[in-house]
Amino acid sequence: MKHMKLITGLIGIILGVIIAFFVPTPAGLTHAGMIVLASIVTANIFWIFSVIPSFVTGLLMLCSWVVLKAVDFPTSFNIFSTTTMWIIIGGLALGAAAIKTGLINRIALKIMSYLPASFRGQSLALLIAGTVISPMIPSAHPKSAMSTPIAKGISDSLGYKPKSKASSGMFMAAIWGFIVMEASFLSATAQNYAFKGLLPVKYQGVLTWGKWFIMMLPWTIVTLVLGYLLLNVLFKPKNDKPISKDFIHQQLQKMGPMSREEKITAIVILVAIVFWILGSAIKLEAAITALIGVSVLVSAKVLTADDFKTKISWNTIIFIGTVMALGNVMKTVGLTTWLYKILQPVINPILSNIWITVIALPIVIYLCKFVVVSLISTGTLIMLCLLPFFSTISFNPALLVLIITTSVNIWMLNYMDAPVITGQAAVQGSMVSKSGLAKSSLGYMVINIIGLLLCVPVWYMMGLVH
Repeated sequence: MKHMKLITGLIGIILGVIIAFFVPTPAGLTHAGMIVLASIVTANIFWIFSVIPSFVTGLLMLCSWVVLKAVDFPTSFNIFSTTTMWIIIGGLALGAAAIKTGLINRIALKIMSYLPASFRGQSLALLIAGTVISPMIPSAHPKSAMSTPIAKGISDSLGYKPKSKASSGMFMAAIWGFIVMEASFLSATAQNYAFKGLLPVKYQGVLTWGKWFIMMLPWTIVTLVLGYLLLNVLFKPKNDKPISKDFIHQQLQKMGPMSREEKITAIVILVAIVFWILGSAIKLEAAITALIGVSVLVSAKVLTADDFKTKISWNTIIFIGTVMALGNVMKTVGLTTWLYKILQPVINPILSNIWITVIALPIVIYLCKFVVVSLISTGTLIMLCLLPFFSTISFNPALLVLIITTSVNIWMLNYMDAPVITGQAAVQGSMVSKSGLAKSSLGYMVINIIGLLLCVPVWYMMGLVH
């Protein structure tokens, strides 16, 4: 529909005005709470239908709280002074260096050179390469845009026709390794930090880099193993004999020997990951580690001032910040307490037992994804609905972040996953069929729940379930 954005935008504004100024304030909620509720309704309509850029919607939402006197400026924009925002900025800068220098391409191609040039060998190589590279780049779109052309080069070398079963399988192996496996590591995507930032501060300490990795380890193993088997069952060609690895060797030869910039970037990222793992033990904030690493890269001329303007997604940073601001502001105006009373009959059964939660909550998220396209928006909506229940559930609310981050990443239909769309654009839509997307997504949705179920005993052992 030609004027869909304009119409939905007007509907969002009208609904916001009605809720804020014409609907009687219900018992237990203040007028400030009504203003924040109205802004959330309007913002979500704008986000769902992409009325204006997401980060602009977020900024207008925060400004509306100040202009309409729901909260003051320091409360509204407080999130931008937190360590979470600075780890996102530092992490994206480290990722930008890894991409600029070609380090990520080299790692991926090197791993592929060690495995057979067949569907089984190269699909496994893409899974392993993506998992190894994931914690280095906290942004899904660059990884998707970089990995799918590599998958296409392999697919063409193996003689697979465009959008054939085998071609679809190579594309999905890249997406699975570089995008799906992001949930295994805190530093693998900015959305992990965004969801963590929505937690009250007293729960955020559970989600250090090392603890996140341990809590997700069963899921990581299951998702890799079952994902590899799924892709081979769905997409492996009948005649899967290894051929020459000329394409891979040609790409590596074209890159030449490892450059000074690549070596410096590799060392900085490896040291950063070590300090992220040890952060809680040595009392060093992850943001400080990231920012020192970025400073080293700039001092060594790996990154320039222009790189900061062009290679870091500032609109994404601002959008994430505005989304994270919601949790604190909702609590300040009493909206979380009011929502608790309203949502209790629906949410309580889902959160009554961790075993039920890891099955029921992903299914709810899958259904939401048919309506709310943005991964961060979907996760934020779910977190905001669950926020009022954190003090009453029988497990640490930090576990909800893990469940949400694994469950928002589905691609049943073309429009449902932005990084998958980016990956398709990077290969001109020539690799994966619609049925290939749907089948692999459905398989992942089942595997995800199995992986989460196997995480529960680990969570018990870590004392996160009471």
